[in-house]
Amino acid sequence: MKLPFSRLLFATVFCGLASQAPASPPLAKRACVTDVDTSNPQIPFLNYPAFRDAARAAISVLEQYQESGRTPAITPRPLRCDRIRVRKEWRRLTRNEKKAYMKAEKCLMTKPNYGLTSNETYSFHDGLSAAHADAFFRFHAGTKFLPWHRWLVWMHGNALEKLCGYTGPVPYWDYTLDAGPNLYQAPIFSKDPETGFGDGGSVPINELGGRAGGFIVDNGAFANYRPNLPLPHYLVRNFTPDAVYNPDNKYGVGLSDTFNQTARDRVMSATNFWQFETMIDGLDEPQFRSFHNSLHFTFGGDAQSFNWLEGTPWFGSQVFGANDPLFYLHHGNVDHVWWEWQNKEKAYQYDFHGAEGSPDSICDYLPLNKLGPDIPIGLALKTEWYPQCYTYEY
Repeated sequence: MKLPFSRLLFATVFCGLASQAPASPPLAKRACVTDVDTSNPQIPFLNYPAFRDAARAAISVLEQYQESGRTPAITPRPLRCDRIRVRKEWRRLTRNEKKAYMKAEKCLMTKPNYGLTSNETYSFHDGLSAAHADAFFRFHAGTKFLPWHRWLVWMHGNALEKLCGYTGPVPYWDYTLDAGPNLYQAPIFSKDPETGFGDGGSVPINELGGRAGGFIVDNGAFANYRPNLPLPHYLVRNFTPDAVYNPDNKYGVGLSDTFNQTARDRVMSATNFWQFETMIDGLDEPQFRSFHNSLHFTFGGDAQSFNWLEGTPWFGSQVFGANDPLFYLHHGNVDHVWWEWQNKEKAYQYDFHGAEGSPDSICDYLPLNKLGPDIPIGLALKTEWYPQCYTYEY
């Protein structure tokens, strides 16, 4: 099948990063030679020095594990949490918890962005989207993908608490429960104005040009929401057919085989980090259909972002998937699967490496684009360490 230009560009750019590699053991320890930069504490609710101390402690723990196969019997003080928050699947939240979450999410759309965007009138929600958009190829389709997005989803939940007073569980959406012919009837797409994320909309629109059309999300709690990036526009989704991914003309439903329980089980069968990343991100699939990517293709519109922007000035350089509030529940589920895999075996908890011969290291820094200080990947490997301090309800 001949691929349209957008798919070819996607494949061309990503294939250099994403060629499948045989399983390989973690590389030998490489001492971290730099420290977390605390000189510009831009976001006021983050404790930059505490991040630095936690990063030092995390690397020390991981280096000890690499040398001896053991970790300290007592968690080092900089990594200890005052409490461990428990994340839950969306259906497990009570109606009042769902209402509180939606209220906090809308609150985040009114809070200042603390310099995360060049326009100070844009919201913190826009700022999160900007951090995800800037030079996105640095943390997609490669070893940084999972830890970078883990940190972003945590920052989003942390902002809900610190800026908007949300104290309930941070939700994720387990779409394996909905994969199949009734996907678009999933509870997540409810039109309820208090607890629904809305469906695919009914009013066609294209405010950004190119292929960036779709349907206004005109129902649910975020009805007629207008994100500001790349320019102010209505949030759109597009549940329409896509012949490239779905010759049977069942867009979304036709992708279900890549994010159903069978697909999840395949990802969970990985025996090392790079194999896990390869499978969950579709790096071994020519069209990148995968547990992660297929949901973006399913949503269409803002949440699809990459191909959606074809024919616009932002195509190929930025993505704005985080405009859609569903983004965080989707990536929360990707993180949940990684967390579950990490907890299968002790060796998986601290496993991090790229393709055979790659220099990827726990010392490499996540480029967070001003969303707090850049932190070494090692600090993101265990969710129960400070500052993330969360776990999942099985």
